[in-house]
Amino acid sequence: MQKIFPAGFDNGYGSLKLLVDGFEVVRAPSYISTAEMENVPGRVVFNGTAYTVGESAFRTGNYFDRNADNNQNKVNNALLTLLGALAHLPHRKAWHLKLVVSLHDVDLADELQKVLNGEYQPILAGKQSDVKIEVIKVVLEGMGALFGHKLPKKLTILDFGNGTTLYSRYNQGKREVHTAYPIGVEVLIDDISQKMKHLNGGKIGDVSKIRFCLEMGHTKYSRDIDIKDVYSACLKDWYEKYLKKVVNLTLDAKHQGDEIWAIGGGCLLPGFKKLLEKNGFKILDNPVEANVFGLLSMAKTILSKNSPTTSRKL
Repeated sequence: MQKIFPAGFDNGYGSLKLLVDGFEVVRAPSYISTAEMENVPGRVVFNGTAYTVGESAFRTGNYFDRNADNNQNKVNNALLTLLGALAHLPHRKAWHLKLVVSLHDVDLADELQKVLNGEYQPILAGKQSDVKIEVIKVVLEGMGALFGHKLPKKLTILDFGNGTTLYSRYNQGKREVHTAYPIGVEVLIDDISQKMKHLNGGKIGDVSKIRFCLEMGHTKYSRDIDIKDVYSACLKDWYEKYLKKVVNLTLDAKHQGDEIWAIGGGCLLPGFKKLLEKNGFKILDNPVEANVFGLLSMAKTILSKNSPTTSRKL
């Protein structure tokens, strides 16, 4: 029997997160490969084209596209990565998703809906499926992480993402300021890749391998190469050159009585979490997936109120 599934979708520059009601969260690198592959999780055949989304795209060792390669990819690749995320879940003959989606720029909400909304017949990990997608709401990135939390009267949040660092201020639960700085973790990783040449036979490092080891919480780039010293130096540079300004803005807000919170995958960089906590930041539980869990909660709330399925911008 076909059932309607509320779901949250965060098509991030670094990783995509999909949470469908009743299933485990899917979190995978935002990579798309057209290399020949078995019917692995993330493998999709759609409109005559076969591709793979997620870690398997990286594991082929072949070229792959990344969301981080272009600012428009969060919109342009949204259907491809969403189907790829579904191809990580147990097979169903039919999916009917009612989605709340987060986006860095809600002015692109209509465009995103056009890309996602519709009925499709992809092959997901080797099995045919009928997929119907309805976007019921588009919200600003990071808003999901706040949903369901009792917000303090005055609050400032930093969201350390892969492509951007987002600075947001709230008063009595209403957002006053929302500024995106193009200084995400990708900037740090690119710097490491350039500065590890002496460890890597004169070649720049593979950014995906660097990101993978840092996400695993260590600095072992390969069996033979530890980038610990390069990482430490680059992290200090990244902080001093790019982050110090926005962190100081946040500390000024703290001085004015705001609570200061941090979310996003950057919180979990080795050694960085301690630095943030030392400065008085509260790191939200599960900072990488907090946004998508909130998006699912929003979807369930909207559906329980029998709201119309037209998107409303937040």
